[in-house]
Amino acid sequence: MPDAIVGLVDRRGYDEAAVEAAAREAVRVAFGPEALKAFKSATVLLKPNILLASAPERAATTHPAVVRAAIRIARDAGARRVLVGDSPGWQPTGMAAAKAGIAELARAEGAELADFSQGVEVELPEGSLIKRFELARPVVEAELLVNLPKLKTHGLMYYTGAVKNLFGCIPGLKKSAFHLRFPGRKEFAAMLADLYLAVKPGVCLMDAVVGMEGPGPNNGRPREIGLIMASRSGFALDWVAAGLIGYAPRDIPYLAHAADDPRYGFDPAEIRTVGEDPQARVIRDFERVRVLKDNDIFKKHLPAWAHRLIKNLSVARPFFSAERCVRCSACVKICPARCLGLEPGARAPAVDYGACIRCYCCHEVCPADAIELRRRPCAPGPRTPPRSS
Repeated sequence: MPDAIVGLVDRRGYDEAAVEAAAREAVRVAFGPEALKAFKSATVLLKPNILLASAPERAATTHPAVVRAAIRIARDAGARRVLVGDSPGWQPTGMAAAKAGIAELARAEGAELADFSQGVEVELPEGSLIKRFELARPVVEAELLVNLPKLKTHGLMYYTGAVKNLFGCIPGLKKSAFHLRFPGRKEFAAMLADLYLAVKPGVCLMDAVVGMEGPGPNNGRPREIGLIMASRSGFALDWVAAGLIGYAPRDIPYLAHAADDPRYGFDPAEIRTVGEDPQARVIRDFERVRVLKDNDIFKKHLPAWAHRLIKNLSVARPFFSAERCVRCSACVKICPARCLGLEPGARAPAVDYGACIRCYCCHEVCPADAIELRRRPCAPGPRTPPRSS
């Protein structure tokens, strides 16, 4: 099954020429001699992770060197037009892309920064949960979408990579509505799997040179992984990448969902890796988000009030640090449950935990690392410096 080939190429550091060489090699080994035919005369959209206005060294966004490599690969393969776009959680794309070091390099390389603000409805009759998505217009109009994820941990999905990166194809704050509509992990995972079917990326090229461990996808710590990875299949790529940082891939909700449903065309047994041996590259001490196991039988025998109580006690919730909060209101703006409020003179937002759906959108977009996900309040702990593997 060609879609299940995952290429892994060693790359330590972001030297531009070396990253480009590694990216070309990863695409070559994952796609074979036909790798670049789809680019010829096409409008190509590159979709990096531009979560928010964050400097590259924080490892919250796809590194500019990887984006530059993808632009050059597309251009050299004969692409008619190359665009670079994403829809950050709450900030304007141009602002976030500039801080991430992507806007300037895109212009320097002859690519265009795409506007993801306008949506187009796309029918998805084959979806398991969603039958219609509103996607950013450039996503729909591009003839080839190149998915450029960053390997990171994630508060809700535990891990984020190729599949979760496509959530940025939904315009602006409309993403928040999906958290409110599907607050459970399994439902949200099914939505992400359906979104992958709707977007249909042709190439997935992952920045795993430096990933993020700890409380990702924004406030964790950079961690050297030392790889550029590529595949036709975002599911296969994520299956291998999640294993590299110590997860059992089936613990990632959307991977389990896709593996169990034939409509996604994904069979983990058919994954084949080329290049670096993933077993030799596993990082045993990578700090992961703790996986919570659902006990469906137990829940069926509990009244609703008891289930809510157990969830409130056992599932992490956001706590705000008055010392670190910069009162930017990003969390208030993005909260789909409208359970946050920042009163005049208050040092940090107030939270209605009864309304909180534990989507962790606030934690994801906080630029000051002022939110900790815990089961009980506690004093903010010291920050651990970046480590290398």
